[in-house]
Amino acid sequence: MTVVVGLVTGLVLAFVASATAFYVSASGSAATQYVVGHRCETDNGLRLDASKVDLPPSTDAEVKRIADRYGAQTYRTRIFVAKGPADWAYLITRDNAFDNVKVLAGGNRDGVWIPHTVAARLKVKPGDMIAIDRQPVLVGAVYERMTDPVSEYWCADRGQIVPKPVAGVNDPPAPFLVTSELLAKLGPKPSIGSHVDIVANRPLQTREQIDAWAADTAEMAPQLVAALNVKPAVTDYAALSAKSAAHTQETVREAVLPLTVISVLAGLLGVIGLASQWLQRRSAEVRLLWTRGVHPAAIGGKAVLEMGGPLLAGAIAGWAMAWLITPLLAPARQLDGWAPGSAAILAAITWLIGLTVLGVVTSMRVRREFSAIERAPRRIVVLAKKIPWEVLAGVAAIVVWTTSADHAIQIDPSNQLPTVSLAALAFPLLCIVFVVGVVARLAGLLSRASHRLKGWRNPTVLWALRRTAAQRKVAVALLAVAGLAIGVIAAGVGVAQTERESLADKTWMRVGSDHAIPLVRSAAEAEGVPAGLKGQATRIAFSQLVIKGNIGARILIVDPETFADGARWRDRWADKSLTDLMAVLNKPTTDGTIPVIIAGKYPLSEFISPGDYLSKMRVAGTVPSFPATGQYEGMIIASWRAVSPDIRRGFTQQILTRGDPAQAVAVLNANGDQTSEVVNASGATEQLPFLVVAWIFAFFIVLGFALAAVAVVTLLVSVETRRRSTAVAHALLARMGLRARALLVTHLVELAILAGTATVVGVGGGWLILELITQRLDPFPMLAPIPQPASLQGVGLLTLAVAISGVVLVAVYAVRAARRAKVRELLRA
Repeated sequence: MTVVVGLVTGLVLAFVASATAFYVSASGSAATQYVVGHRCETDNGLRLDASKVDLPPSTDAEVKRIADRYGAQTYRTRIFVAKGPADWAYLITRDNAFDNVKVLAGGNRDGVWIPHTVAARLKVKPGDMIAIDRQPVLVGAVYERMTDPVSEYWCADRGQIVPKPVAGVNDPPAPFLVTSELLAKLGPKPSIGSHVDIVANRPLQTREQIDAWAADTAEMAPQLVAALNVKPAVTDYAALSAKSAAHTQETVREAVLPLTVISVLAGLLGVIGLASQWLQRRSAEVRLLWTRGVHPAAIGGKAVLEMGGPLLAGAIAGWAMAWLITPLLAPARQLDGWAPGSAAILAAITWLIGLTVLGVVTSMRVRREFSAIERAPRRIVVLAKKIPWEVLAGVAAIVVWTTSADHAIQIDPSNQLPTVSLAALAFPLLCIVFVVGVVARLAGLLSRASHRLKGWRNPTVLWALRRTAAQRKVAVALLAVAGLAIGVIAAGVGVAQTERESLADKTWMRVGSDHAIPLVRSAAEAEGVPAGLKGQATRIAFSQLVIKGNIGARILIVDPETFADGARWRDRWADKSLTDLMAVLNKPTTDGTIPVIIAGKYPLSEFISPGDYLSKMRVAGTVPSFPATGQYEGMIIASWRAVSPDIRRGFTQQILTRGDPAQAVAVLNANGDQTSEVVNASGATEQLPFLVVAWIFAFFIVLGFALAAVAVVTLLVSVETRRRSTAVAHALLARMGLRARALLVTHLVELAILAGTATVVGVGGGWLILELITQRLDPFPMLAPIPQPASLQGVGLLTLAVAISGVVLVAVYAVRAARRAKVRELLRA
């Protein structure tokens, strides 16, 4: 058992230290993947943009030669405007453009490729001639007109390939695809703009990879500018991504290092327990060495020599385990090349520290155990025993809360990245220490008073209480460490989940759902959704208002019958359910008034509209926030049918859907609805500040695992050190008539009391922390809604399941060890 404890202790120390290196590396990888993934694929390197100036293809060879030298790919895009057969058109030439459209007819690349909507309107087909700037041009192919969302190939040029339609005027210029050779034959045209994209042909998933790519783009930029013979605007997306990844990784490193130190200190408590168990096992040998004059330091060295191997094996296992479970705990699976080596160095350092602590603690305990000189305890020790540490933790938490709570999260305006203060990390830990400390002190007092209990009618329970009271210090220590472990894990999981839920809430509050598809037609002409979108989407319309004081506001018109089908809603956003709110709006009136719901803190009388329709409105309910509020501070929600078409005429329409936006756009276009650029909730709010806070507090889980392992080691040491006395007690109670089942029940009751109390205290402490700090950790408090603490039900159920399993296993082990005890062990006890 001593070897097992040594293995577990070494594993805990190395795991915590190694996990820090892996976690920091993974945070940089996650930030890299976020910033790269939230841009178009062609926007991961360099863009050289010449506005209203052409970048002639004569420089293609030199540009590609430079890009090939760095393993990059080039895309040259040239866009001109010309008079088409009927309306203006964009003439677009782009590398591989013909391979990235859906051809409906034809395929001759010597002619112009036109959208099928233009072909249908002009009644032309491949092989026919059309006029461009009064010059006859062959129609080479007809392709399907693209709509947003477009493929990644066209992502950066969606503004020209999918021109935004405008209601009430002629259609915008249609995109015609041509070759550079055809452009040269047509002669000079007014240029809308030309740009060259330099794209990486390598994975960009870690900070090392993005740093290397940013260094390459920095070298390429001046060479490419010289090759183009113009002065284009250079945008280095690789440098921007590398900067964001570096700042994120530094922020996470600065935040988790204090937590790592705390975790290692907690792991060293296991080393102290290991020293006690080693002395228990080697008591006879240590006494003999002491009587023969062996110095305590030499005995400590003997402990180091014997337990160095198990600690080393545990350290290696901890390093390997941290590497293996990084995908489960860290924000990304990919790691930098330096991570395994740095983690191994940190694991080795903790191993050496553990050996040092083991030798020193063993030497000190040997001297104290066998020295005949009675020494008065030091004043600092006496003072430390009298000070209620939980009170100090509570006072420190109050000081941190009152002085630093308003500065827990600081957002850098230049890059929108957060900095989490040390106070924001210390406050949860201090709160958990206070709660657990108070409960542990009360448990100690109750355990001391349990000697007065009389309940021999239920001897199993009474014996469990008496045995717990006999080992009061061990039981209280075990309760404290286990409660801290569960509380830290609950706080970490809760804060991380709260940040992600808050991000989703704010994005849905701005957009209204996962996707919003703008429509061009007037809101007075239609209501409801096409049959192909029934049960998947809802139609809304809105217009801008003003609140007194020049505060922006909005009026939103919803369809009560379909709003729940397409919009996002959480019941915690309002006191009433969405069904009740929609029923209020859908209720017919007989007095000609329009029932409305007010979202925000401003009353209806504060709103100002261009018309006089506000006077007809009657407030039927108020809510703190409502989906599709946008960036405004107040909103009026009314039913589509209650607002007359003449009022709706100037409103902007959108289709909200939680499903595939491409499918919804196809259904709408087939129904005759023109659509514009799709608004996605994933891009409505900057996500990285929320994610960084979530990643930092998710590291609390590592600290919780370390404390949990210390609790397991403490429990095993307790069971092992009490093995002889437990065996004697079992023998006596067996003589008194108790069966083996009753002996097992006593251990189950004893352990269940400790595990149940620790679970309740830990999960309760985590819940308390969430209630206190959730709003303080909001990166964008000006955006509605106010964050709400995440549910800890899953953490509680999982902890309860683990606690029950552990109680049963340890109880069975204790009973089995006691029943198999040999006679000589009973005599020694």
